[in-house]
Amino acid sequence: MDVNKILGISKHANLFFQKVSYFYGVRAKVDALERNMETVSAKKADMSHQLEQKERRPGKKRKREVDLWMQRAVSLEDQVHELGRKVKERPFFSRLMLAHQVRGLATEVDKLHEKGRFTNGLTLDVRPARGYELQPGELEGQASQTKRDEIWDCLMNEEVLRVDVWENGAVL
Repeated sequence: MDVNKILGISKHANLFFQKVSYFYGVRAKVDALERNMETVSAKKADMSHQLEQKERRPGKKRKREVDLWMQRAVSLEDQVHELGRKVKERPFFSRLMLAHQVRGLATEVDKLHEKGRFTNGLTLDVRPARGYELQPGELEGQASQTKRDEIWDCLMNEEVLRVDVWENGAVL
């Protein structure tokens, strides 16, 4: 046999075994992918809790980029779960076909984890777009109850961020 032919066969055999060893580790790679996704999911849950607390304060609004990040995290959770199920259920040679998907999803999860560092915060400071002005008048009898009800409605309205009550030109 020709030496070049033997070297060529050896080279191809080496490439084949490298590919097989890479694909053989697909299940381990899926396990690592699922662990990374768990970290991102935990970060999403923490962010959700933080947002819930911050959005209770007047003048705070969630950033759109945060919403997009959270939506992407939910989508990737579903994709990782489905891919993990496929890899665990399929025989070895069928798993070989999924190796590229595992690598691609792992890259996306890593990128999402990096983008989840919102160094400028999760919310924006917003000013009230409008307010309500109550007309001055005497607060006696039924008129008093009506004005109190009007003030109460403003207090209960989440869009109203500030209520000033005036009496004889002074703020109470």
